[in-house]
Amino acid sequence: MAEKYKIEWDNEAKTVVLQTYYKGATTADVLGIAQESADMLRSVDHTVHLIILRMSGPPSVTASDLSRINKLVPENQGHVLVIGKMYEEILSKMGEKVAPRAVQDSHLFSTLEEARQYLIDELGVAYP
Repeated sequence: MAEKYKIEWDNEAKTVVLQTYYKGATTADVLGIAQESADMLRSVDHTVHLIILRMSGPPSVTASDLSRINKLVPENQGHVLVIGKMYEEILSKMGEKVAPRAVQDSHLFSTLEEARQYLIDELGVAYP
């Protein structure tokens, strides 16, 4: 079975988590990665930013799903950077009402490189 998502630290300082969704990712995968991400953030005592990269169209996520994700968000979650298209903008707007903690400080970018550059320039994140 092909990998549907990947989650990893994006830098050595563990200040950024990269979530990558591949074709075929399901709602269950989204909920699973949210739990894994929360566990990773809780393993450190500093702010951690998220980069969410979708390699294909995202799975459908309901308001109920967003509410569940919102409850998982640790206090040390920083900015959420989404690489994607119009769907993410719509999801972000819906999230503001249903899951405000999950989408707080969210930003949309066209490429992973742009998102990383934002973290470097605006938030002082270090990449090797």
